[in-house]
Amino acid sequence: MKHLAAALLAAAATLASAQAFPERPIQMVVPFGPGGTTDIMARLLADEFGRELGGSVVVVNTAGAGGSIGMGNVARARPDGHTLAMTTIGPLTIQPARRDNTGYTPESFDYLCGTYDVPMLTMVRADAPYKDYAALVAWARANPGKLNYGSSGLGTMPHIASLQQWKHHGIEVLHVPYKSTGDMVVPLKNGELAAFNETPPVAIQHQLRPLVALTDQRVPGFESVPTARELGLPVRGSVWGGVVAPKGLPADIRTKLEAACRRATSTTLYKARAQAANSPLAWRDGAEFKRFALTEFDKFRKLVAENGLQER
Repeated sequence: MKHLAAALLAAAATLASAQAFPERPIQMVVPFGPGGTTDIMARLLADEFGRELGGSVVVVNTAGAGGSIGMGNVARARPDGHTLAMTTIGPLTIQPARRDNTGYTPESFDYLCGTYDVPMLTMVRADAPYKDYAALVAWARANPGKLNYGSSGLGTMPHIASLQQWKHHGIEVLHVPYKSTGDMVVPLKNGELAAFNETPPVAIQHQLRPLVALTDQRVPGFESVPTARELGLPVRGSVWGGVVAPKGLPADIRTKLEAACRRATSTTLYKARAQAANSPLAWRDGAEFKRFALTEFDKFRKLVAENGLQER
């Protein structure tokens, strides 16, 4: 009887914990500054996510070191469900593949849901003189060392894709890393940068002009933009992401968060907003998101070594 009473008390405590959560606003850390894909996707999700949880979700931008500062902070946070991260390919899998001092690995988190997986586009400012991708490449070839391209940090997916891209063309160009995508927009528009690789939401939000999609199929909403396959460019790239928490979440709170993410992304409002940003839902549940991220980590460890991107 004592064992039964103890089990009933434990079950009641677990139920009370889940019912009380969240006890305060949830912080959703974005490991970049405002204006990039990860930030856009976090803000698309936050209101609906908070509504489904019966609380509020506050987006907190923490930029630096290709996203690893923000993710390190999340890995060290108390695993009580009140600190989450909307993270993406770079800080979650590429930065730990590059460096041993991030303070975390992809195994340092509990995975709640994957929400997006969007292709990258090579984009320029709306009034750039390059009428198409061939014109951009021709200018770079005629002016070696004078084309500056940006990225949201060393070893991020936009950087790696650009590195492969310009290596394929055999053209000398200059990489200019920033803390976040939002920091690159003004330099692009005032001519300090010629181009950068980013996703459809960035092109839409900042009114930029894509020249090529690093895909095999044309991108919805950008049907006039040729694909890398059509242009014979052997570079492909996408930016995926979702929500993670510090490892060690109580099972009841983890279940509640996963269910809330699924319901939030299933709402008509979320779907409409994501579609308007040309970033429709690409759902992965927690277990699938973790398997996918670990597979990507193994891939990028090899890619980082091949391109000499380790930081020693």
